[in-house]
Amino acid sequence: KTIVELKSLVMNTMKRITGSLMAAVLMLAITHSCSKEDTLNIDQAIPEAELKLAQDDALVDALYEEIDNAVIDEVTQLDANAYSTFELKSTSDEDPCYTVNVDFPDSTHFPKVVTIDYGEGCTMVFRNDTITRSGKIIITVTGRWFEQGTQHIVTFDNFFINGVGIEGTRTITNQGLNEKGHLLISIKLEGGVVAFTESEIMTLEADYLREWIRYRTPLLDTMIITGSASGVNIQGESFTRTIVEPLVLVHCREYRWLWVIVDGIVEINNSVSGITSVDYSAEGCDGTVIFNRNGYRHNYPFKYNHRHHHENHGGGFGQ
Repeated sequence: KTIVELKSLVMNTMKRITGSLMAAVLMLAITHSCSKEDTLNIDQAIPEAELKLAQDDALVDALYEEIDNAVIDEVTQLDANAYSTFELKSTSDEDPCYTVNVDFPDSTHFPKVVTIDYGEGCTMVFRNDTITRSGKIIITVTGRWFEQGTQHIVTFDNFFINGVGIEGTRTITNQGLNEKGHLLISIKLEGGVVAFTESEIMTLEADYLREWIRYRTPLLDTMIITGSASGVNIQGESFTRTIVEPLVLVHCREYRWLWVIVDGIVEINNSVSGITSVDYSAEGCDGTVIFNRNGYRHNYPFKYNHRHHHENHGGGFGQ
C-alpha cells in the first residue's frame, strides 16, 4: 500500500480505538455513579442520631398503642361480663400475673374505676422479645362501653413498660358507628411523658382516631388509625408526628395475638433536622419497620425490649 493509504488506515484505526476507549470510560463512569448511588443508599446514609430518634418514636408509639390495646381489650371483656367481678384475676389466661379491680362491680353504677395492677412486674415473652409491665393503669369508665359517648379516661400510677416510665391522661371515647358500620374510637393524649432514663425524657400530646372493623371471631378484627401528635424529644427539639397513610393493626400469632401495626406510613417533622418517615409495610408480622430520609432507607427490626443508647445523654435501657 502507498504511504497515503497507510496513514489513512492508521488514522481510522486510532479513531476506532479512541472511540472504544471513550465508550469504555463512559460506561465506567456510569457504573461508578450507579455503584456510588447504591453505596449511598445504605443504612449509614441516614445519620445515626436521626436513626436513634426515629427508633425512639417507633418505641414510644408502640408503648402507648400497647396501653390502648390492653385497656380496650380488658374493659371490653369486663363490659361483656357486666363488670361483675371484684379483685378479678386477669381476664386473659395468657397473662395470669396481673389483677383487675372494679370499684363498682355491676352494670348500672357509673362512673366506675377499673384498676389493672401489674405489681412489681408482669412479663410476656414472644419472638425473642418481651413486654414487662409494672405499676398500675387506672381507668375511669363513664358508661357501658358500646354506648356512644362512653369514655375510658386512663391515668397511671408508677407505671413502666420495660423500664420506661409512662405518664399522662389518655382519653378513649366511643364515637359511634360510621357509614360502614365500623366503630369509631377517638384517643386523646394530654400531658404525655415518656422517661427512658432520668435525663432522657420525651413529652407528647396526641389526637388519633381508630376505626375498629369487628368480626364474629375477634382475632380477625382490624384497626385503622389516623391522626397526629406533637411534642419535644430527648434532645429538646420539637417535632410533629403525622400519619400520612393510615396505620393498619391486626392480631398477629407471632406476637401471641397482640395487636401489631402491619401497614401505614408516619412522617416525623423535626424542628432541627427535617422529615423522617416510618414505613410499617415491610413484611407484615415480622416486626420490621423502614425509616426513610432524603431518599435513603434503613430496615429496623423493632423490639419492645431493646433501645439504642444515646451516647451524648448516657444511659438508656436494654434487656
